[in-house]
Amino acid sequence: MSAAAAQVAEMPATQSKPGIKAGEAIIRGRLVLVRRPTGNSTVWENLVVMPAPDPYSSPATVSILAKGRLGEIEDDVQVRVRIGGYRRSFKSTDRETGEIRQIQTADVRLFAIEE
Repeated sequence: MSAAAAQVAEMPATQSKPGIKAGEAIIRGRLVLVRRPTGNSTVWENLVVMPAPDPYSSPATVSILAKGRLGEIEDDVQVRVRIGGYRRSFKSTDRETGEIRQIQTADVRLFAIEE
């Protein structure tokens, strides 16, 4: 085990960054789209493109739901979010064997923590 891995293994499971609770995260990136989803006038959907980890990777894009706009298009934003979501399941047929299997996935939602 490397020295870095040994240090991570020794950290207590309850230790986290100050101010960040379990189920929360900080999202940093550029705001590329702001809109109100159809039929829901109480929240705004804010699309944020995060920096790519290296020059050869694609940047991650996330949708953050908030009570208001997080900024103007092309603004660099930093937002504390609560991670939410729900489980989704469906049946799928294996093309080779014909076996029907129950598939489970998760739909993740990010909600801006507005103080």
